[in-house]
Amino acid sequence: MAKKKKLLHTSESTAVSSGSRRKRQEKRQTEGVQKQPEEVLEKVRMVSQSHPLSVASPFNIVWDYHKDPSCDFHGDVHYALQISIVLRGEAEVIVGSHSRSCKAGEGWFIMCWEPHAYRPVKRRTLILSVNINADSIGNCGPYAEADWLAPFTVDPADRYCPSSAEEREGLLVTARNLLHLSRKQPDYWQTRCWLTIHQLILTAGEHISHPADEGILLNANISRIMKAVSRIRQMPVPMSLEEAAAANSLSVSRFSSLFHSVMGVSYGQFALRVRLGNAANDIKSGLFTLNEIAFRHGFCDASSLCNAFKKVYHCTPAQFKLRR
Repeated sequence: MAKKKKLLHTSESTAVSSGSRRKRQEKRQTEGVQKQPEEVLEKVRMVSQSHPLSVASPFNIVWDYHKDPSCDFHGDVHYALQISIVLRGEAEVIVGSHSRSCKAGEGWFIMCWEPHAYRPVKRRTLILSVNINADSIGNCGPYAEADWLAPFTVDPADRYCPSSAEEREGLLVTARNLLHLSRKQPDYWQTRCWLTIHQLILTAGEHISHPADEGILLNANISRIMKAVSRIRQMPVPMSLEEAAAANSLSVSRFSSLFHSVMGVSYGQFALRVRLGNAANDIKSGLFTLNEIAFRHGFCDASSLCNAFKKVYHCTPAQFKLRR
């Protein structure tokens, strides 16, 4: 009888210990959520993702599985537009000053070079991400007159996220279909994925209100700005604001206003993110010294590059180089 009591006591102690660990973990996670989103994002070390996209291959589909919840955020920044959907579990995402918890059937939209981070908050969390070449968005035939960038450029707090069980189920079906097509790759799978992606963007766009007179020159403005973006990406050092405006036959004020309305950030902010993204690729390559990289991408010196780099990636170039 004494032996049985001892075993029972040991079992109870193990259960209490396990419960205590679980409570400590939940407390750490809750403390992380209570901080302001900007404070959390400032401490997340960003990774520069280089998705191999082009006009010929305008999208890719990836998925991330997390066995356990985490207190640590995974942060990255990239040129590709991105749509992420939670297939199972739950994740917390931070974009700018906005934080949102996304359950299965919910997700988030990310604009070009927009720092963001997420973490799984439940066990067995599965997230599907669709990365889209911004230069190719809207290329889906003669009936392409829509504000394709709006779901990505509005304030993060206003971006589409399903609000009803029916909408969540619809987004889940779409995400599962994309996952199935990308894994099995049946006939015409890329065409089917591309059309499905655009249908998803259209659905998200329907939840964004625009003044009635904005639609008249919308497509022409997007086309003009995306040409400017394409030029920026092809140059080691982006054009100045004045040069970019002149190249588009616009005044500086008109170009600035159009650029911000289409891209969601100022021309200067976008150009800086492009320069830092290109610098990050050079840092990873290990082919150049820091001074050479600074010179290649229009910074005064290595110190100027380091200061700008740390504001976006939240680490030094040396620390960034060591990441895998």
